[in-house]
Amino acid sequence: MKPLQKLLFSASINLVLLLPLQVYAQQAEDPVLATVNEHEITQSYVNTQIAKMPLGDQVSVRSNVEKFVESLIQEEVLFQSVFNDGFASEPELRDEVKALVANHLIEKYVSNRPAVTEQEVAAFYDENTSAIRNETVNASHILTNTRAECEALQAQVNAGGNFAELARNHSIHTDSAVNGGAIGSFMNHAGPLGFEVPMFQMQPGETQLFESEDGCHLVTITSRTTPPLPSLENVAPRILELLTRQREQDALRELIESANRKVTVSRNP
Repeated sequence: MKPLQKLLFSASINLVLLLPLQVYAQQAEDPVLATVNEHEITQSYVNTQIAKMPLGDQVSVRSNVEKFVESLIQEEVLFQSVFNDGFASEPELRDEVKALVANHLIEKYVSNRPAVTEQEVAAFYDENTSAIRNETVNASHILTNTRAECEALQAQVNAGGNFAELARNHSIHTDSAVNGGAIGSFMNHAGPLGFEVPMFQMQPGETQLFESEDGCHLVTITSRTTPPLPSLENVAPRILELLTRQREQDALRELIESANRKVTVSRNP
C-alpha cells in the first residue's frame, strides 16, 4: 500500500458511499464506486490497486474494502485540488509530477516497443552491405556560380584537362580549391552536401554536375575503398543496437508530435 493510501486508510473517516459495494456489483460489470469531478473510481481500479499490495496489506484491506475505497477517493481529491489550480501552491510538486509523467510516457510508449527481431537484423544486413563494410569514396569538386560554367569546365576535364588544376584556378570554394578541389571521404548515405548518395554511385574518374544553394558543383571521384564484408554474426549486435535506437527515436518523435497537437507553444525569439 502506498504511504498516502495507508495513512488515509488507517485514519478515522466518516465513509459516505451511495450504495454498498455488493449492490454496485449487481448493477454493472465494472461499477463506478465514486466520482471525483469527472474522474470515475471503478471496481476494477480498486481491485487493481489491491492486487499491487503485499499479501499482508491485501488481507487488511479486503476486510474493510469500503474504507480503502474512501482512501482512494481522498487521494484523488488531494491530487485534483493541486492539479486544478495548476500547482500554484506547490511548484516543487509540479516539477516532480512533470518528470514522473514524462518518464511514464517514455517507458510506456518508447521503451516498451516490440523488440527488434532476428529477421529485421538480417534484412538490414542484406540491404546495407555498403555501409556495413564501411565502403567509401573520395571526392573532389569545382564550385561555380552557374551551370554553364560547370559544363564548360566538365568539357575541359573530358578533353584531358587536369581536374585539380582547374579547381585551383576556377573553384569559388576556396577551402577546397587550394587542395585541388578535394572535399573528403563519403559513405553511401545522405549528408550536408545534398548529393552524397548519387555521388557515391559514381566510378573513379567519372564526373557529374550537381546543383545546390551554393551554386553548381562539378564532382569527380578520385578513389573508392571497399573493405571485405564482415559476417552477419559479427555485426549483428551492432545492427540490433542501431535498429533499437532508431525504433526508440521514431517512437519518441511520434509521442512528442502527438503531444504537441494537444497544446499551444509560444517560443520567444
